[in-house]
Parts: sequence; C-alpha cells; structure tokens
Amino acid sequence: MTDATTEAKPEQNREWSRAEAETALRAILADSLGIEASEVRAAASLVRDLGAESIDFLDIGFKIQQALGVNLQTAEIRTRILAWSASILPTLGEIVRERYGVAVAVDELRALESGGLSKVADYLRTARGLGVGADAAEQLGRELVQRLVREFAALGFTVSQADREDVVRVMQTDLAPRRLAERTLDLLTVGALVDFVCARLGSRLRA
Repeated sequence: MTDATTEAKPEQNREWSRAEAETALRAILADSLGIEASEVRAAASLVRDLGAESIDFLDIGFKIQQALGVNLQTAEIRTRILAWSASILPTLGEIVRERYGVAVAVDELRALESGGLSKVADYLRTARGLGVGADAAEQLGRELVQRLVREFAALGFTVSQADREDVVRVMQTDLAPRRLAERTLDLLTVGALVDFVCARLGSRLRA
C-alpha cells in the first residue's frame, strides 16, 4: 500500500510547455468566472474585462495550485494593490518631503486629488512658493509608479513600460484612490498571469 504522505502529487512532477500552461489557465479562468473560453484573451484584465471579484480570486488561486502545482496568492495580490492605491496620498506626501524638504498634509493633498499631480505641482509653486520644474508632475508620477513596480515585483509580477507610462498619465489628472485602484487592477491580465505561472514552473517548464 502506497503511503499517501510520501507519494508526490502528479502536478509536482509534470512538465508543461508554455502553450499547455496557458491552455490550462484559460480553462481555469473560464470555469471560475463562468465565461466562455474565447473571452479569456491574453490582454484581458481579470477584473475589468472578465469580472473577477474577491471570492473569484480565491477560487482561481486554489485551482491553479491543484492543476499546476503553483502557489498563487491571488487574494493577497488584489489586497496589496488596493492598499497601494489607498495609501497614494501619504506616499506622495513622503516623496514631496524627500524631494523638496517641505511637509504637505494628507488633507491638503486630498483637496487636490481631483486635479492630479499637475494640480499638486501648481500648488507647490503658488501656495508653497517652491521653484519646482515644469516636469515636476511627471517626476512625482514616476516615483509613485516605481513604488508600484516594487509592489508587483514582490508579488512575482512585472509591469510593462507601456503600463508604467499609462499609470503616470492617469495620475497627472486624477489621484483618487478608486480610480488608481481600477487602473492598477487592470495590470492583472491573463498574459501577466501566464507569465507568472510559467516563471514559477521553473525546471518543469519545457521549451
């Protein structure tokens, strides 16, 4: 009789090609989200395009673990993205203090969030008398995005240069946490999930 505690699970030994892993992931997403497989395109955002909610992320993570032997803390990923978005104003305050040596309260920044970083830069010039450059809003945005990139890297995901630039553009005119949460959650695409899983397969991923 085989000892179940020592017998390796099939998914821990199986080798996968990228195409096979992608097919398995598409099937998992279609099943978890109750959609047609044809809707699960590489560029589709799990939240915006496919309608994934908190409980769906738990189900998706469980099924990926069972099918491919890869641990994906999908609920944690969503939680950390939302936390980054919610902390955007305190983080911006830290960056302003580091760059310009002036403290700007969160309440001051909150009054400016609907105008984005462009309005923040104008405020620093006019209300605080700082000689910030014409590119100040863009530079602040890039520093904020670098922190977002580090959040994603800690979770095992990468953020493309195109997405980085787009998030900076969004922040130029809107710093509302809800808007930023929507945009950053859009970074969790089917393609990003495939890349993550294939990277985690390691030696079990064949060419």
